[in-house]
Amino acid sequence: MTAPRIIVSGATTAITRRTTLRKAFLAPWHPMVSGIFRYSLADAQRHTDVEIHHATCVITHQHLTVTPERDNLPEFTRRFHRDSSCGLNTLLIQERYDAPREIFDGRSTHCMRLCDATAQITQLAYEHNNCVAAGLVKRPEDMPGMFFDFDLWKTEYLDVPRPPVYFDASRPEVIRMRISPPPLLLQAFDGDLDRLVHHMKRVSEHAGQELRAARNRPVLGAREVQRIHPWSEPPSLRERGGERVPTFRIGARGIDGRLTSIAAARETHAFRSEHRTMRLARKAGDFGARFPYGTYDMRVHHAAPVEAEPKATALVAKPGPSLADVRAQLQAERTPQVRAQCHAESIQLMDQARAALHDEAPELIAGDEFSFDKADMPTASPTPSTPDADAPVVRHRFSRRLGSDGVSPAAPRRIITLRDAR
Repeated sequence: MTAPRIIVSGATTAITRRTTLRKAFLAPWHPMVSGIFRYSLADAQRHTDVEIHHATCVITHQHLTVTPERDNLPEFTRRFHRDSSCGLNTLLIQERYDAPREIFDGRSTHCMRLCDATAQITQLAYEHNNCVAAGLVKRPEDMPGMFFDFDLWKTEYLDVPRPPVYFDASRPEVIRMRISPPPLLLQAFDGDLDRLVHHMKRVSEHAGQELRAARNRPVLGAREVQRIHPWSEPPSLRERGGERVPTFRIGARGIDGRLTSIAAARETHAFRSEHRTMRLARKAGDFGARFPYGTYDMRVHHAAPVEAEPKATALVAKPGPSLADVRAQLQAERTPQVRAQCHAESIQLMDQARAALHDEAPELIAGDEFSFDKADMPTASPTPSTPDADAPVVRHRFSRRLGSDGVSPAAPRRIITLRDAR
């Protein structure tokens, strides 16, 4: 059972969702994949008013960084994943591939609150270079279907046309998707959007250099990425379960960052313990039991009472500022000394983010690297002359299981089956 989440307004959150069986349904195997992804994202924002800061697809999973104006983040993710899943299923059928019915796997959406500006800088730089860490392309701009650039923070919007798949005329023909910087980042840079975009580009480029330096294999290349079969999957084994899944990230380094992380972990543990106690009390008939602040499911779906205010020491359950709040604050007169201090602090944030990306680059490469073969098309099973029991076999679902000589080859470690109706 998934542990209850802390859902509050103004919480800048990194969202990740993986595809069913790690299949390459989000690969740019068709130009419409990116269009469905963007339109689903824009339509979910239209209904929920969630601020979008970054979005990208990386073959088997997607990354989003958003800030909810209200405590309705699960409603946003529900709408976005439903529409993108239905749209991609329809596209697969239209292009004569088998449709999995569920594009995303049964695991719940991973949501991680980015509690400070340093964590947001590091996460955004990593997400922007995730295709580089995966070994797909050398630079993010080379990734087919990549539509995000930090300059969109200055443009403030992206007009998304309705795809001619799944979405009917009841939806708008064009949706203007708002794209903005995270409130804490805008606040840290004293509202200077040009300087923020400039430094984010430099940090992102630095992250790409660190990731390329940590790699010891050539990248797949944009042309080969477009040729990946939607039913293909990485030949590596699925990640092990039972590991700790982070629900918050503290970017500050040193003793202060360590102490803040410990306090946030204790707060999260206390929230889950209190939530469980109140749930058992409600199950026993006490419908007046008040759940801790930040409870979503019991409040929305069961009308359970919830504490009106967070605790005074709250970090993860403390609502964050909205973009409107930050912009209103920046309108006030500020002395040159305050502006100089903000400038110095913003440079320090960038230095901390660079140091974190340098330390984490080898780990990111090891955890995110894909090893799709070039021209990932149906291939024959290995012949008896070159047996390799550890190598995975990629084959079409209609291909024969025996070798050309009628002899069954050595049993591979894994069989990846490409499914279409052609």
